[in-house]
Amino acid sequence: MQSHDLRKGKWVGANVTIPHKKAVIPLIDELGATAKALGAVNTLVRVGERIRGENTDVEGFLMEIDSLEVDLAGRPVLIFGTGGSARAVAFALLQRAAEVRLLGRNVREGAQLAHDLHKTTGGPLLNFDWTPTDLGQASQECALVVNCTPIGMVPEVHTTPWFPVVPFPPNIFVYDLVYNPIETMLVRQARSHGIRARAGLGMLVRQGALSFTLWTGHQPPITVMLQAAERELND
Repeated sequence: MQSHDLRKGKWVGANVTIPHKKAVIPLIDELGATAKALGAVNTLVRVGERIRGENTDVEGFLMEIDSLEVDLAGRPVLIFGTGGSARAVAFALLQRAAEVRLLGRNVREGAQLAHDLHKTTGGPLLNFDWTPTDLGQASQECALVVNCTPIGMVPEVHTTPWFPVVPFPPNIFVYDLVYNPIETMLVRQARSHGIRARAGLGMLVRQGALSFTLWTGHQPPITVMLQAAERELND
């Protein structure tokens, strides 16, 4: 698809995924509030002959967490990763006044992310190193842990970001943004210890549904979309 096709009305919009969520910004005319705050776009919307960049990842993630009845209740949350997905999830959780703890393999990138989001939101962020010791410390008293890395994605389905030597804290919910496979190693690992866990297909569908609404003004049937996505991945 060419940008002039979108401007001239051949398309009403488009989705953008990694690694283009930042690179597309100079090519569009305006940014929605969330996209501007994040510096990342996942949805392009045609407005006349102008293109507006939006970000539905944040609201899509919060919708998914709410649907799973995850009670943050002012407790800390832990995020694996420091890239674009981690930025969106951290931004979302800071909207819920959570203390965000980042654990990534690139400490410098994590420090930059913490700095950027604190400057944008004023929310509390702590940065940890990718070690079993730091994972044990960072996960203490957490209500939620979110994997925002590709670890566990097809074809590396036997990998997990959670160090097996570190016990899962009680009353934590594990959410893996990886959706292929439908049940990741991290999800199986958590469930084997009696921990509630879910992979990321629901967020994928919800952010897509939000994009569809921006394009058409209509709300699609999320349950039907989710069932269709599950069938596709199970085939």
